[in-house]
Amino acid sequence: MNKSKDKNLEDFKYLIDSRNLTSKQKREERDALLKARELRFRNRTDNEIKTAKLMQLKYQMEDYLSNPTCSGPFFSDFLKSYIDTLYDKRKNFASDINVKPLVISHILNGHREPQDTFLFRLIYHSQHTFQELCEFSWELWPKVYYQDKVCLMKELSKQWVKTEGKKLKGKEIKIFE
Repeated sequence: MNKSKDKNLEDFKYLIDSRNLTSKQKREERDALLKARELRFRNRTDNEIKTAKLMQLKYQMEDYLSNPTCSGPFFSDFLKSYIDTLYDKRKNFASDINVKPLVISHILNGHREPQDTFLFRLIYHSQHTFQELCEFSWELWPKVYYQDKVCLMKELSKQWVKTEGKKLKGKEIKIFE
């Protein structure tokens, strides 16, 4: 029975039981852990950084779709993050998906709506990029884009009802309240 008890304790020999430490020992252990984390963080490769940023972007997009907020155009923000994570220059991304850099600039700055062909190319590019990392739903980019449109329509409808809704005969419209 002692051998099995010793074996069980062997599994936990590297764990620290903070209940038995003084406050000075706790502080020293915490500082050592922070230094180890900082060292690991500084020694990450470019590929590890890129992978972490892409995974973070995917989770942010999924979170936005599960809890949509209408506080800004998120499609362009997500697209900027995606492009800037993968490329040093945005024109290289434009070249890879076979569109003009000016089109990318206009989409990112909200001066132009992305066409369906752009969305298809972005989906294909993302599928290829995430292929080694994780499952990336082809619906993610279009859903984010159209969620932005829904939010914009909601805001425009509120304004329209105040001005144009009064012109409708016998119709009182109460939407989005």
